Amino acid sequence: MKTLEIKQVAKAYNGHTVIPEINLSINDGEFVVFVGPSGCGKSTLLRMIAGLESITKGSIALNGKTLNGVHPSAREVAMVFQSYALYPHLSVEKNMAFPLRMAGVSKSKTKQLVNETAEKLQLSPLLKRLPGALSGGQRQRVAIGRAIVREPALFLFDEPLSNLDAKLRSEMRVYLKQLHQQLKTTMIYVTHDQVEAMTLADKIVVLNQGEIAQIGAPETLYNQPANKFVAAFIGSPVMNFIPQDAFNSLLNHISLPSNTQSVGLRPNQVIVDKLHPDCHMTISVVEPLGHARLYYGELAGSQFVVESSELYNCGQQLPLKLSDSTLHFFDHNEQRINALEVSNAA
Repeated sequence: MKTLEIKQVAKAYNGHTVIPEINLSINDGEFVVFVGPSGCGKSTLLRMIAGLESITKGSIALNGKTLNGVHPSAREVAMVFQSYALYPHLSVEKNMAFPLRMAGVSKSKTKQLVNETAEKLQLSPLLKRLPGALSGGQRQRVAIGRAIVREPALFLFDEPLSNLDAKLRSEMRVYLKQLHQQLKTTMIYVTHDQVEAMTLADKIVVLNQGEIAQIGAPETLYNQPANKFVAAFIGSPVMNFIPQDAFNSLLNHISLPSNTQSVGLRPNQVIVDKLHPDCHMTISVVEPLGHARLYYGELAGSQFVVESSELYNCGQQLPLKLSDSTLHFFDHNEQRINALEVSNAA
């Protein structure tokens, strides 16, 4: 069942188009992540769903009900922002109860919902504390709890973890994943961090300059990027790209599709082979990761990165077997050339 239907939605500010036109359906219970670089329109789209931004053109419907013109407070939507936006003079309990008080919910029902939500988020021992006595992760959980008590049909998260340090971000990602499994409510999450997108999402929507570049499961976007933009944005370190003519000069025995403009190789999918290498890369920088190392250098005139557990040092020649590595092919329009075309060309 579709929870959210976005049809031909566009947004312009003073004649400047930010989102040309977007069509998107989100299923009931999905965890969907909008991801893309700064200025791609992901937060604007989220705010239009919430009712915090007007829609220039198109329609948005939640559970069959059109939201155009509906006040944000009248939508079955709860939003969690980057800033915690907690009332500093109110306890955790009162902060979480605030939206229910404003909605006229009875004291007994409010107490029940707050206590149940606090239990889910491991906030029960903290209910009497003020926000100033909490850690960043605890404050963000309170902000999430304040959204949960409303029992909305749709949760919206606008980069909620960006103010936290790396350890807390990792912990909160686990909390959010567990929370979604418990609540089974539709969630939309905005981030510029592709690691968050990959770890949290059932479905990722990659945005570029206000348009959808690709929609799919995290593994699909990683293994079958629709174009060079998605290939470069999803994955860390980013995908290597070698122009077709430079690649052919390295491996002239590999047949490429006739319309190939560039070949992509992910750093962790490049084979290091000291016995039968196709070519060598002079290592200029080494970054130890613990489980592996990142080797930086130049290959066929392009900057190149390899992730490997093999031990080499700066200045050494790294032997690479490109013919056995995972290769991605892109045409002159920077679109992916699918596997069938590649096999036919071979």
